[in-house]
Amino acid sequence: MLHDTVDTSSAQIMDSGVDLEAFEELTRLTADLAEDNSKDEFEDEDIEETLLLEELPTKKFLEQSVIKQREDNICPFDILPEEIILRIFSFFTLGELCRHVAPICKMWLHYSRCPLLRQKLSFWESSRERSLEEINDIIQSNFTLLRDLCLQPRMELTLHGCRLLAQSCPHLQTLSLSFCSQVNKPIIDQFVTFCPKLRDLNLAGCGVTDQCLDGLNKVPLRKFNASHCTKLTDDGLKFLSTKCHQLCHLNFDGIQWITHDAITVLVENCYRRLEYLWLDGENMTDCTVQLIGKCYHLKCLGLSFCTSLTDQSLECVQNMKNLASLTLKKGTEFSAKALKELFEHLHPQNSGSATGLFHVNVAECTNLNDEAVSSLAESCRNLRSIDISWCWEVTDVGLGHVINKCHQMIDMNICGAKDFRGNPLKKIPQQMPRLRRLDASQCNLVPDELLDELVSIMPQMTVINYYGEEVLPPKYISETHIVKVGTWFK
Repeated sequence: MLHDTVDTSSAQIMDSGVDLEAFEELTRLTADLAEDNSKDEFEDEDIEETLLLEELPTKKFLEQSVIKQREDNICPFDILPEEIILRIFSFFTLGELCRHVAPICKMWLHYSRCPLLRQKLSFWESSRERSLEEINDIIQSNFTLLRDLCLQPRMELTLHGCRLLAQSCPHLQTLSLSFCSQVNKPIIDQFVTFCPKLRDLNLAGCGVTDQCLDGLNKVPLRKFNASHCTKLTDDGLKFLSTKCHQLCHLNFDGIQWITHDAITVLVENCYRRLEYLWLDGENMTDCTVQLIGKCYHLKCLGLSFCTSLTDQSLECVQNMKNLASLTLKKGTEFSAKALKELFEHLHPQNSGSATGLFHVNVAECTNLNDEAVSSLAESCRNLRSIDISWCWEVTDVGLGHVINKCHQMIDMNICGAKDFRGNPLKKIPQQMPRLRRLDASQCNLVPDELLDELVSIMPQMTVINYYGEEVLPPKYISETHIVKVGTWFK
């Protein structure tokens, strides 16, 4: 039977991190449980893990002694097929597997070590610097079926270390080397050579050149993020467009000098399959946007610095019926009337979409007003995120429409709204129970007390105040106007 059980309350499940002390304590505990008494040297205090379980390569994961335990100690959970048990455990993060699953019993310890549950490894938020050799040892001993690897930004990369890493990840499909300045063609070639299944590559913020992209056509590349790779030119975009025949997600944001000619080549070669496109719009024209409109499968369109675009571009966007995410940042020439008509055309009843837009970012579209925001809220009832930061014409009236109609909201950015007084925010606990982030920085008329009370009611939500600081929930509530059911006294 199961023994030494631990509390797996919802609060603990939300805690995905395992610090070094907790891991060392776990190591001591599992050493007694494991028959081989071997020590696990892997330190995973700040590593996030997820799993997409597609198939089991073998059904002989458990050792014979553990199988014998299953036969001798009958438990309703134990008699489930191994595939089902692993599927259940796949919903735990690596930290939760170490903290809550492994200490239960020998059988659960063995399941928690299954390579199928360790297919994603991220050092993005790691506070500890590791060498590539250390990471390679971690992968070889604990992540033999690794498919998704995200290295720490600004990590020191070497050709030898990247070769070792690539050789240890033959199943790798997703790789992030973002903001690692040493990335060059020889380093990229190592992963192209030893990771033949690579299909998602993130080089955002790296100093790669057009020549570094040569060879990417040798892998089944589907997603490529070159955001703010400022050494790339039209030639790099043309190469990807003509040589990478499975490419459907492309991010070239922050590269201002990409011309209409290169985008023409992109559209001519990829318009049937392109689903995600993000470009810098600073030197873009309305004709370019009209060209992009031919990509009828687009689900996500991102255009930043739209200062040179006019209402004519919005008319082109109206015809993109499959959009789920739309970003039009810094569209200072867009009129309120044209923005209103855009959202009316993207209403599911007019576009034929089953859901409408999930994400909208119209930050710094300075002509956006309450009427346009009302049209946005009416047409996009399933919004998960909205960014109307620095839209000075929007008041509490427009904000109220969003809060009253978009009940699925998770992330809302109202930064820099000088006329917001915040009264509609009082309805968030009832109207937006899923909201997890509210950025109210630079909203000088929104009272701090209101944000304090909001966090007291919804402590799971991150709220940013005028100064850009996170509002912390009080340890206790005394002499406030908060009603326990989650609203304010009038």
